[in-house]
Amino acid sequence: MNRLLTIIPAFGVLATSIACGSTSTSTSVSPSPVRCATSAAANPVVFTSAGGSGTLVVSAARECSWTASTQTPWITLKPPAEGQGDGSLAFSVAVNPAAVARRGTVTVGSHSVDLTQEAAPCRFELDRRSFDVAGTEATGEINVQAATGCAWTATSQTPWITIDEGGQGNGSGRVRFRVAANPTTVARSGALEVAGQRVEVRQRAAGSTPPPPPPPGDCAYAVDPTAADVPAAATDGTLAVQTNLGCSWTAGSDQGWLTIVAGGSGSGPGVVTYRAAANDNTADRTAHITVNGAVFTLRQAGASPPSCKFDLNPNSDSVPASGDNGSFDVSTGSLCPWTAAASAGWINITSGNTGLGDGRVEYTVDPNTSTSPRTGTITVGDRQFTIDQEAAPSQEPITVNGDARDLSGSCPNRTFRIGSQQIRTTSATNYDGGDCGDLRNNRPIRVTGIVGSDDVLTADEVQF
Repeated sequence: MNRLLTIIPAFGVLATSIACGSTSTSTSVSPSPVRCATSAAANPVVFTSAGGSGTLVVSAARECSWTASTQTPWITLKPPAEGQGDGSLAFSVAVNPAAVARRGTVTVGSHSVDLTQEAAPCRFELDRRSFDVAGTEATGEINVQAATGCAWTATSQTPWITIDEGGQGNGSGRVRFRVAANPTTVARSGALEVAGQRVEVRQRAAGSTPPPPPPPGDCAYAVDPTAADVPAAATDGTLAVQTNLGCSWTAGSDQGWLTIVAGGSGSGPGVVTYRAAANDNTADRTAHITVNGAVFTLRQAGASPPSCKFDLNPNSDSVPASGDNGSFDVSTGSLCPWTAAASAGWINITSGNTGLGDGRVEYTVDPNTSTSPRTGTITVGDRQFTIDQEAAPSQEPITVNGDARDLSGSCPNRTFRIGSQQIRTTSATNYDGGDCGDLRNNRPIRVTGIVGSDDVLTADEVQF
C-alpha cells in the first residue's frame, strides 16, 4: 500500500491521503489577520456652552487605515476625516442654545470618544414689569422668554393676587393671574415674583375707572450682548432686545448667511433668535443684526484649511545638453494653493509659478556647456519634478572674432552670429570688459566656447 503526502505551501491546505480507500484528513492553515487596534483622544473633551474647536489625536499602526464619523449633529468633523497610521483631525462644537448639558460621540474605527458641552446660562426676559388695573376684579398676562431647560416659577406676594396659570415653567411660557376686586375706597399695590423678577400690580380704589395705557416713552433701544464670536460650523444664538413697554421694533441682518429665526419684530423687551450658516471658506467673516439702530456684531471663524496632497504628471524629464522646454500637470484639492520653485538657475519656470487647485507648470532648460551631466528639481507642495540633463559633448573650445550680427533674444539667453558661426549665450556665459546688455549688432567681440551637435557655439566667454 502506497502513501502519498502532499504539502501545499503556507496559507494553503495541508492534506494527507491514503490510497486503497483508507481515510484522509485535511487541515486549513491561514495567516493571522492583521489586528489594527485604533485609539483616539480629544483635546479638549469638555466645551462651554459657547462651543469652539478641538483636535482628535488618533493612534494606529502604520499600515492601519481609519475613518472618523459622528452621529451628533452639533459636532462637525473637518475633512478629511480619515487617515492611515498615527494622525489627527480637527472638529468644531456648535453653540448650545439650551440650558441643558449635552453629550456627543465621535467614533474612530471601533473606538468611541465622548465629548461633553455645558448648558447655556439661563436668562429670563419678561414682557411686562408692572400693571395698573381698575378697582373691579381684573386679570393679567406676563410672557416669559427663556432658553429650553431654564426652569422658573411664578408666585404671588400679595393675598388678593392669585396665579391662575403658569405657576412654573421651563423655557418660554406664560403666566396668567387674577386680581380680586378692591373692597375699599383706597388704592392699593401688590406684587408677583416671576422667574426671580418682581412685577408690580397697582389697583385703583373701588368704583374707579381703568387707567389709560402708559405712553411709549422715549423708546431707546439696546441689545445684549452687542457682539459674539462663533466657530465655522452652523451656529444658533440669541440676543435680548432692551427697550420700554409699548416700544415696537424690527430686527434685520445685513448678510444672507446670518438669518433671523425668531423674534424678527416685537414690542417692549424681547428676544431675537438667529442662525449663522456654516462657513466653508477659510477666511473669517462678519455680519450684523440691527434692531432699531442698536447693532449686534457676529464674527464667524473661517473653516480650517484642507489637508493638501499633490500629484505631478509626469514627475520627471530627461533633457539633452542643448536644452529643451516642457511641462507637467499638478493635481490637488480645489482649495489647495501651491507655488512652483526651481532648484537651479538653469531651470526657468515660464508659466504656472503659482496656482489654486489643479494646474500646469511650464519650463525651459538652458543648454549644458559642461562635460558633466546635471540634475535639478521643481518643487510643488510636497512633490518634486526631477530634470536630468545630459553633459555637453567633450571637445576642445574654439574662438571666433568679428562683428556681432543678427542679435536677438534677451539676457542671459541671446543669439547672434559672427561670420557664418551661429552663437548663443546662457546664464553660464562669462563677460570680459562688459556684460550681456553690452552686446550690440556690428560691435566687434571675441567669443570662446564649444560647438554642439546642432552646430551652434555655446559661449563660455565673451570679450569686448
